[in-house]
Amino acid sequence: MPVTRDLTSGDRPSVYRIYGVTLASNFPFLAPLVKGDGAPDVTFRLAHGPPVAEPDKDTHIFKGRWGLCVYHQRDFQVMHYAEDSIEYHLWPQDIICHLLRPAQGYLWEVYLLGPVLSVWLELQGIPALHASAVAVEDHAVGFLATSTGGKSTLAATMLQAGYPLLTDDILCVERREEAFWGRPGFPQMRLWPDQARYFLGHYEEFDIVHPYTWKRRVPVGENGLGTFCSASRPLACLYLPERRDPATWGTRVEVTPVSRVEALVSLVGQSFSARLVEKLGLLRHRFDLFGPLASQVPIYRLVYPEGVQYLPYVRQAILDSLTSLSPPEERVG
Repeated sequence: MPVTRDLTSGDRPSVYRIYGVTLASNFPFLAPLVKGDGAPDVTFRLAHGPPVAEPDKDTHIFKGRWGLCVYHQRDFQVMHYAEDSIEYHLWPQDIICHLLRPAQGYLWEVYLLGPVLSVWLELQGIPALHASAVAVEDHAVGFLATSTGGKSTLAATMLQAGYPLLTDDILCVERREEAFWGRPGFPQMRLWPDQARYFLGHYEEFDIVHPYTWKRRVPVGENGLGTFCSASRPLACLYLPERRDPATWGTRVEVTPVSRVEALVSLVGQSFSARLVEKLGLLRHRFDLFGPLASQVPIYRLVYPEGVQYLPYVRQAILDSLTSLSPPEERVG
């Protein structure tokens, strides 16, 4: 591992739980991470400047948005954000962020808690779906990201009715014997200003998620929206949401099961970093996990009219569909 110049060396690291793993770091996160204990699964460090030993840029395997380039080294991966001059080195037990020049605010934290950790989790064999999820009684109910789905809005309307948030944006799934479980993220949501205004009556004091978007970082819990579930929950159901124009669609809400093949294709395609996962050669592992998941966990297409005035009816349709998944004494909702 290269020598680094640690920004926060000398401070006692704090320990957090996020996406089902224990993260140690002495970086003062702005996001409201859940405190953890015990030996860390991964340690995060923030370092001044470039690494002492530069990675071999001839090993480029992927290029994405925000100038992201990914390089494969002998024993670690490099995620380089050219537009923001931020670079991450990922080992099985360490993540080091190098600030190549003064960065914009907390961008290194935004990347770490999103795409960087999602890639690190995938490399450890833990699939990270692009999805939001809530806890309904003792189960997890997830909303997979689609281009017109509104996964965070659906999660928020469930929070509004008293169902705790399990995770927003990244849903990590693990297999425990014959069951599949959703892991908790951290108590924060990403909402557009009009969504935050609808659910909370205001949005101006919430920070933007990223300089390239108007989405806001809305806390979950005190001074925010709803409550947070910090424990893993068995997956009861996943939804593929699609919003439609009520002028042509009307006001109906349709919840229909999808075939196992379509469910499998959706699960593989809704990786948080789908194209990068493919380039890293991890698709085989995903198929091995998602094949049984698509057979055992019900996956529905949820089609509903766009507009916040319809959200209570959408929420009720979700809860009604959940009652058919198990015997009466085990039903959720």
